[in-house]
Amino acid sequence: MNTTEAIHSRQTAKVLADSPWAPSLTPDEQEQLREHLLNLAAKAPYHYKSAERYKTGGQTSSLPFRCYTLDGATCNTLATKLETLSPPPGKIQNMLWAAELLIITTWLPDVFGTQPERREMEPLPFVGNLRNMEHIAATSAAIQNMLVGATAEEYPNYWSSGGVLRQEAARKILEIPMEEIMLGAVFIFPKDALERASQIMPGKLREEGKALESFSKKVTL
Repeated sequence: MNTTEAIHSRQTAKVLADSPWAPSLTPDEQEQLREHLLNLAAKAPYHYKSAERYKTGGQTSSLPFRCYTLDGATCNTLATKLETLSPPPGKIQNMLWAAELLIITTWLPDVFGTQPERREMEPLPFVGNLRNMEHIAATSAAIQNMLVGATAEEYPNYWSSGGVLRQEAARKILEIPMEEIMLGAVFIFPKDALERASQIMPGKLREEGKALESFSKKVTL
């Protein structure tokens, strides 16, 4: 499948399992898929480097985003741990049961001023400046690269906003700093997920607003 075909074929597939699935890939195959998608994410364009304070714990990249990956077995373990938290995990748990790979992607805001000492979610609102807009755009491009790459390999995928995974209790389990803002939890499902799933929820807006003349204007001077 070439790039154009992958972009046209990509579609939201919210795969829900009613019990944990055994991974369909071997550990080596999962690692190969993980590295492949992360390499695609790293190819996303970015304009500004991340702030120096984010370069800790071995993550020294200047990219304005970070990726936290969980293989299928770890997704199942996380689903169990989330059962004890409040709020309950909801459909995130069903997706974790089905996932072959999860890539939680955060962006790294340039925050100015004093932030509250105690918070249950990310440092919102962040400052609406050009640098942060560019950081969000770069992270979105990285996520899209991964979605298209997974589609090209025929893995159903879903860009989730994160749900319960954004909360402080889940962040502690995942060891994702609260200073980072989650932009997408990218679920990669097995190739045969569409046949195995108890439920699949398609994207509600896939066909809406796609007529070229409805969102574009040819400029003549």
